[in-house]
Amino acid sequence: MNLNLKTSSTPRLSRDERRQQTLTALRESALREFARFGVSGTSAERIAEAAGFSRGAFYANFENKQALLLDLIGERITTEQVSWLELTESGLDLETLLDTFNDRSMRFDPDGLWSMISAETYLYALRDPAFAEQYRAYHDSIRTAFTHIISNLFKRAGKRPPVPLEDLCDAFLAISRSVRLPAAGSASMVPQPMPPELLITLLRGVMAIAPNVD
Repeated sequence: MNLNLKTSSTPRLSRDERRQQTLTALRESALREFARFGVSGTSAERIAEAAGFSRGAFYANFENKQALLLDLIGERITTEQVSWLELTESGLDLETLLDTFNDRSMRFDPDGLWSMISAETYLYALRDPAFAEQYRAYHDSIRTAFTHIISNLFKRAGKRPPVPLEDLCDAFLAISRSVRLPAAGSASMVPQPMPPELLITLLRGVMAIAPNVD
């Protein structure tokens, strides 16, 4: 008996597509490892193994773990802040805009991993002068974008910041990368990030007491 069997074959990925899959897996692995063990406690080998790749696959794409850490920041956080800046220049009314920011913040970091990464990266830069030089450009771009976002929000509200804008932005950035220690007697010892709605609530409060633009 002759059977005509149709076999479905998975299309072969191109070299670029395979590389993108590898990069995605390494980034996702690095996010978890950095958040769990910190920058100092994470190695390139640990990241590669957790992603299911060899040490060679890691170094074929990144010079070292620090380069991957900066890639994570540039690929995700910087892109998100550009979207926030575009929203502040949209036609949304202020209340809708603040609600949208709150929703986006919760979707961006539902597990608090990025809060941990931000805190770890900042502390690592304070302790490693060589990394600090590389990190400064990313930090400055994030700070600049955040300053524009806060400035646009105050303009939309017809208010003037009650303190220097740069100091206000630094304060909000510090809160965004803060974590809470577990409560006494808690069964879980996993630090919890500050909830996104806290930042929006604080921002609303500062805007409420801010003087009107003359």
